[in-house]
Amino acid sequence: MVWMTRKEQRRAAALILALLCSTQLLAAAQPTIAGVSRRHGGGEHDEHDEEIECGAAGVDDWNKGLHIGGIFIIMATGGLGAYLPVIGRFVPALRIPPTALTLGKFLGTGVIIATALIHMLPGATESLGNPCIGSRMGSYGGWPGAIAMMAIFAMHALEFLLSNHAMSLHTHAHGPSHTATSHGHPHDPCATPAASSDAGDNRKVSLESATPPVRPAAIAVAGSSADTQNCDAVAVHTHHTHVHGKSLLDRSAEDSHKQRISTYILELGICMHSVLIGLDLSVTTGSGFKTLLVAICFHQFCEGLALGSRLANPIRNLSKSHARAFLGAAVSAAVFMLITPLGMVIGIGVRYSYQPNSPSSLMAMGVLDALAAGILLYSGLVNLLAEEFGTLEFRGYRVRKKVACFLFCFVGAGVMALIGKWA
Repeated sequence: MVWMTRKEQRRAAALILALLCSTQLLAAAQPTIAGVSRRHGGGEHDEHDEEIECGAAGVDDWNKGLHIGGIFIIMATGGLGAYLPVIGRFVPALRIPPTALTLGKFLGTGVIIATALIHMLPGATESLGNPCIGSRMGSYGGWPGAIAMMAIFAMHALEFLLSNHAMSLHTHAHGPSHTATSHGHPHDPCATPAASSDAGDNRKVSLESATPPVRPAAIAVAGSSADTQNCDAVAVHTHHTHVHGKSLLDRSAEDSHKQRISTYILELGICMHSVLIGLDLSVTTGSGFKTLLVAICFHQFCEGLALGSRLANPIRNLSKSHARAFLGAAVSAAVFMLITPLGMVIGIGVRYSYQPNSPSSLMAMGVLDALAAGILLYSGLVNLLAEEFGTLEFRGYRVRKKVACFLFCFVGAGVMALIGKWA
């Protein structure tokens, strides 16, 4: 630059510096420009891809033989779990020890609660929170819990109304129990002079002071001794019930009605859940189908065991003949055995037109999952956990048997929680 003057050298240095600065600015602004380009140019492509994904229909790589075989595998495992306690209870040649049936019942309690919390409620949250739904459900994010809560309240009201209706029919058919109260009325055969002189004496016997525990099966009523036997009316206090001055025979009839109603509610929740499981399994393809099939087989067996143990409960069938009780339990077990294969058949039939990510499908699946979660939660916590652990029969067990019942309940919940990793 010797040939340049000092002024020209300063101008050249300024131009070089400006060129370097502009290069650095362009390099720094490149990510921003790329982002703007993606939003304006490539954004249309992304939105188009998202629309295709949300509206995609049909199932690729569908294995006809494996999917149809899965129907019969699911039917066999579910039927085995449901019929095992029923046949063991009603068929003398295949009698299962009562302790095994009892432990199976408590195992099923844990299974039902875990199914609601691990399998149903998260599935409802995932479906109703899917971006493909958009703003159709509003900006409220608590829909799964709200729907499950509504199902809990609805099942509570339904059970209350059906229980009252059943007991009113029972009272109308057999007449009001003359041992319903012990306040010293003249027509009360159990009244004593002390009771007549003091109408406020309700003759309450707390659970702790009732030794030995009184069980309905131990009451024998024959001939003219019926009134004497019914004088064993007591007031039983537990955390769940308060029976004041009611004969044990009436109490047994009431328990039988309640057991049947609660079992029907439990089966309703399980069936709603099982249809969705079958539909989901039938549209699953590839290597994921085999994994899901194995997980659902264990799932259906455990759920069937839970329902079958409830169907085989002796108190539930107290007011029925042996043949009628077995027929009713067998029909209910058959419904459970067939409901998941029915969902699979529906899924196979619509596999080419089914749109799993369409807004209508996602909302339907989410609402049904949430309803099933609420029903199973109500049945598991109220009719199984609180009821079974609070009976006089359970309180009369040995300590080792009580501990075993708790452990089996925990194991059932843990197994179902583990299966939730795959199904």
